[in-house]
Amino acid sequence: MHFIDSYHWASPAGVLTAALLGAALALPTGVAFAQNGAGMSDMKKMPAMSDTKKATTATGTGTGIVTAIDAANLKITFDHGPIPAINWPAMKMEFATAPSVDLAKVKTGDKVNFTLSGSGGTYTVQSITPAP
Repeated sequence: MHFIDSYHWASPAGVLTAALLGAALALPTGVAFAQNGAGMSDMKKMPAMSDTKKATTATGTGTGIVTAIDAANLKITFDHGPIPAINWPAMKMEFATAPSVDLAKVKTGDKVNFTLSGSGGTYTVQSITPAP
């Protein structure tokens, strides 16, 4: 027998029941917490975090028509042909430009050659030159 206070006794079965009940009530909270993203065991399955797949930087060159320039935000939009080096079809797309690219030297409607570098779907224009 165990003392609860100076006037009451608790049986071992009562103490065991209370301990098991407390553990059973705490367990669902921990399981729910782990299922809501606290578990770290699945992180290696995420593409960006995988040890086997490292992001590689690719470079490609393209030719296109300048359709918009946002010099304040260092962005330019091209309607460009295919870029085989990065497996892109012809499309119209806005790109960030490297700070070294002088957007004052190009205007909407210019036909240009450009160089991109990046990975995944994020590429930055590294250079722009007039196209013949």
